[in-house]
Amino acid sequence: MADMNLIGKNIIFFCPKFFGYEIKIKSDLESMGATVFYHSDRAGEGLLIKILTRRYPKLVWILSDFIFTRWLNKKTIEKCDIVFIVKGEGVSPNFIKKLRLRYPDAQFIHYQWDSIANVRHSESKLKLFDHVASFDLEDCQRLSFIDYQPTFFSCEIKSVQDKLQSESLLFVGTLNGDRPRVIANIIKTIGNEIQFDYSLFVRSRLELLLRKIFDPSFKVIDEHRLVYEPITAEEINRRMANCGAVLDIQNHNQSGLTLRTFDALVTGKKIITTNHAIATHDFYDSNRICIIDRDNPKVPDSFMTSQLNKLPDYFIKKYSLRGWLERVFKK
Repeated sequence: MADMNLIGKNIIFFCPKFFGYEIKIKSDLESMGATVFYHSDRAGEGLLIKILTRRYPKLVWILSDFIFTRWLNKKTIEKCDIVFIVKGEGVSPNFIKKLRLRYPDAQFIHYQWDSIANVRHSESKLKLFDHVASFDLEDCQRLSFIDYQPTFFSCEIKSVQDKLQSESLLFVGTLNGDRPRVIANIIKTIGNEIQFDYSLFVRSRLELLLRKIFDPSFKVIDEHRLVYEPITAEEINRRMANCGAVLDIQNHNQSGLTLRTFDALVTGKKIITTNHAIATHDFYDSNRICIIDRDNPKVPDSFMTSQLNKLPDYFIKKYSLRGWLERVFKK
């Protein structure tokens, strides 16, 4: 893969604020020589705006069009070479068309960092781009013009290990979907044979209350494993360093591989995942990756103790953040 040269390029970059990944992406683009003008892909970061953007995007697009246009005018960007939009949930088709009129020579690149099913009306925007890539394999198989490109690892390469530190299992994630049920099933399956370190981030106490009433999984889940403040990346990395395997529970509507998956792989951890799509990837190794059924998870007794094979030599470059950018920008 040839190194990408963006020296002297102006890039308008829309991306959700997500655990600082937008900052890392912007920084990498700038390290390649680009001048990057960044804005969140939402009209605001408050909880109400986030809910409305997810449920009633066409209504919020009226507000976001105004905010984005005002921001663009303040920046006075006379020349733009690339418009790069990641997810773009709050970016309307109308605003994209305005950008195309304003910068007719720019390349428009879109990365769908979610399944189309999870982002209302997203499919109506895809044809407005010169190149569309996605992390969701099933979306790419259904729509042939979408280029399948998995995400990347975000941790430092110096953390790479060749041996497991322990035989414990780690899960850190948001309380959503059927994750409590899957975790409860895992607890019942592994019993006391494997130490299970897990945390569920509670976004809404009302949601938690309703779940406790209607979801029997909470009879199994330890109350002390529920956290009410986001866990920092530093804390997650510390806990990952002390585990032997990471549990990955992807959204029911997604087939894309999570960032946590790549972080686990590059730091020498094994993965227990509900995502069957991982078996189609070039780095798949049944000695390193155990695919489980959400309803009846079974982990072979030998999985946690078996020795790891070395990751393929190409893995670091291909699945780094720089490698991801080069894959998404390749056309």
